[in-house]
Amino acid sequence: MDSKILLGKILQRFCDAKITKVTGYNSFGYIKETGNAVYVTRENGKDTRVSYEKVIIGIEAYKIQPTLYKKGPSALRDFGITHVTSPIWSLLHLLEENDYK
Repeated sequence: MDSKILLGKILQRFCDAKITKVTGYNSFGYIKETGNAVYVTRENGKDTRVSYEKVIIGIEAYKIQPTLYKKGPSALRDFGITHVTSPIWSLLHLLEENDYK
């Protein structure tokens, strides 16, 4: 499936639920979306801008290596995602592993 379609599904689920949380990890709350980013609240820390470009990099990584889905947020660092690994990882988990295949 096209990465932009998957991004749209992620954003819709996040907007509807107003929160993303993976068991055992911190949650992130929905603030707003703009033309190129989504803004999230952090349980521990400041509100954060997450660019769609970075989320798409994560989507592409999961499509290339589906086993990354079962790994923690730090696995995204190998794909150039830093500083926002946790919120992106949590957003990516709004979809099921099979959605990336």
